This record gives sequence, C-alpha cells and structure tokens, in this order.
Amino acid sequence: MTESELLQQLPPALFDGEETRRAALAALLDVLRSRPGERPEDVLLDLRLVDDRDLAVSLALRGDRPFQGLRGFEPDHRLFLYLPLHLAQRERVVPLVLVGGTLTVASAYLDPDLGSVRERFPNLRLELVVSPRAEVLEALQRVGFA
Repeated sequence: MTESELLQQLPPALFDGEETRRAALAALLDVLRSRPGERPEDVLLDLRLVDDRDLAVSLALRGDRPFQGLRGFEPDHRLFLYLPLHLAQRERVVPLVLVGGTLTVASAYLDPDLGSVRERFPNLRLELVVSPRAEVLEALQRVGFA
C-alpha cells in the first residue's frame, strides 16, 4: 500500500486537533517502518505528507527527547573533530555544544548511527535533541562555507 493510499483511507477528522495529528504521524511512521533502505521520516517529508517542524516535534514527544530549533544556529567547526562532517551529513546530525564530557547533538531522527563516535571517544557522553530536518541540513551547509 502506498502512502497516498494510506492517507486516503484515514478519516479527515483524524487530522483535526494537535493530539490526533500526532497520533496520525506516529501511526504513519509505524506503517512505513517496513520499507527497506528508507527512513520513514524521509518518506513522509519527501512526499510532503507532513510538515518538517511538526514531524520533529512529534518525534521528540514520541522519543521523550527535547526539541531544539536550529534557525540561525552557527555550528562550531571544532565540534566536527568529534563528529566528522561526512557522518553528520549521512546521519542528519549537527553537534551543538560540548560541556564537560557531554556532546549535545541535534538530530533529524530518533536513532542516528553514532556508533563510530562512541567507539572513538568511549568517555564522551552523547545527548540527542530532535530538530527539523531542513534546519539540520541548513546548519550542515553553513559548515562547508566557513
């Protein structure tokens, strides 16, 4: 079943109200998990079935993680020594701040693969916050031009 067929089967009232909208997004993500090789979040965004910011808020609530908008955020280039740019681009993550032994990372997904960072820096604690995919990508573009 395609995403558009799935949406056509959902009653229009399902999207009325914030709570039911979040429930509908969660249900769509569960259904789309069965598509191999694609992140369900990207499918929803690429097909413009959901708003980027709404999806990020929904994911943050669902994953019990903080939401962090990145509009106007200027990445610290030094933090990419911990989290290489190629990995950040692939996993849609941006390092935000390093305080003590904790690196806070903004992610467009709930489950980025940061295993190589954990292996390379075993004493570094990674703390994830959820951010809209477009804002993560914009921040990553600013890294390349500085």
